Parts: sequence; C-alpha cells; structure tokens
Amino acid sequence: FKIADVSEIIHNTNGSEMIMIRGECYPILRLHKVFNIETEVKDLGEGIVILVEGATSNACIFADELLGEYQVVVKPFPNFFNSYGLKDRGISGCSVLGDGTVTLILDTNNLISQQ
Repeated sequence: FKIADVSEIIHNTNGSEMIMIRGECYPILRLHKVFNIETEVKDLGEGIVILVEGATSNACIFADELLGEYQVVVKPFPNFFNSYGLKDRGISGCSVLGDGTVTLILDTNNLISQQ
C-alpha cells in the first residue's frame, strides 16, 4: 500500500522506523538499506510498503515499486553461490520468469528476524 500520511511513521530512539497500521505497530525494513543498494526512491510517500507475516512477528517492507504478482517455482542457488552468504542476507533462491528474466526470492522470515 501507499503511505498517504508520513506522520504515521514512528522513529525509535535507536533510529529504526515503525508504522501504525490498524492499531498495530510494525517495523519498516527498507530493502535498499538491507541490501546496500542505491535508489532514488527514499521517501516513504514515493515507494510502496508491503505488510509481510513472519514466523514469529510481522513487518513492513519498503520498496521502490511492486512489479506484479507471479506464480513461480523457487529454485535453490547452485552450490558456488553459498560463499556469497545470500541465504544469510534474506535471499532464499531464484526463479526464472516467463520472459526469461531471473528474479531473486526474498526470505521474509529471515529478513524480519535480522531486524
């Protein structure tokens, strides 16, 4: 969903951001910060916030945009990718879309537990 009013954002003393949704407070995970990626979309009002459920808690993931929803088959990474620590960083595998594009699959449980 889009954030209409950024005054809904709560800043903790440790600098982390939270958002109040339907009376519940959720941490905001900014994907560009988690993966150390440059982006022009840093304002919460410009991107999209996705509420995700983890095994033990929930969080909101902030991304530039949502490209769509797809039915995919998640493929594990080949063994030589293990040295990059992708699973430890919240990427569980990959998938090949219908047009041949390779896309990474986020492990939301891992992302939430790291915060």
